[in-house]
Amino acid sequence: MTVPDSRFAEALTEIAPLLRCQSCFRGPLSVAPDGLACSSCAYEFPLVDGILDMSGAGPRLDDVGDKPYEGRWASFYDWLMSRPSRQRLDAGLLGLDVSRYYAEMPARLGALGDGPTLEVPCGNVPFLDHAEAYRRNGPWIFVDLSWALLRRLTARLAERGLRRHLAVRADVRSLPVLDGRMRNVVSMFGLHCFHDKATVFAEFRRCLRPEGSVVASTLTTDGHAISRFYHRLSQSDGTFAPDNSAADVCSAARGHGFRIGDELRLGSAYVFGAGVAHDAG
Repeated sequence: MTVPDSRFAEALTEIAPLLRCQSCFRGPLSVAPDGLACSSCAYEFPLVDGILDMSGAGPRLDDVGDKPYEGRWASFYDWLMSRPSRQRLDAGLLGLDVSRYYAEMPARLGALGDGPTLEVPCGNVPFLDHAEAYRRNGPWIFVDLSWALLRRLTARLAERGLRRHLAVRADVRSLPVLDGRMRNVVSMFGLHCFHDKATVFAEFRRCLRPEGSVVASTLTTDGHAISRFYHRLSQSDGTFAPDNSAADVCSAARGHGFRIGDELRLGSAYVFGAGVAHDAG
């Protein structure tokens, strides 16, 4: 047993009270020699390469086909999404105005309320260097299943000296967050990969405070012919989910107590905000 790396001590200490145990679903958690531990059932969640691994406990979820990016595809995705100039390589394919997108998203992130923020999936957090919100707001919990992308994210956080941020490996269908603890949920270009959107939005709703908000962007099947063909190819191997129209996304969100607003369509990309509906309970 060793003392957790001092680089992550601040994040672990601040974020532990926000998390629930994935074994007994109680909380809060507390800092342990190798990561975090549940005060109720003593289950321990290890810190592996700076990533809190919470994927080994919890319910067995039906395999609905979500495919985390690993290997060469993860490396390519990280390279492509690291800079706006690179994302322009597939702008024509997506019908995406990259300049507008990279102006829009930092502004929306900047408008988020102060408080704990969950980003899922996190990918490589493409706006980390473009949005001041990552420095002034927090703490930030980044959730993904991809070891490759989480490792790259952890390295980027360390390079930038960001210590109120923690990468967590967990399934979006069973988020390791206590009910009503998040001020914000962020989801950038990831909803189209989730096959069970109803459960995803149910988890977002569970984790959010009553005044909480969602900032999201996703690819849809609503773009031009070339982008629709690309989408079908990605659906054929399970990388993208089948229900990816903007209407599908909104239906899943509204079905779990969200009101949709501030919508923007940029080719096949759909950008939106969401808040808890007043009559959602």
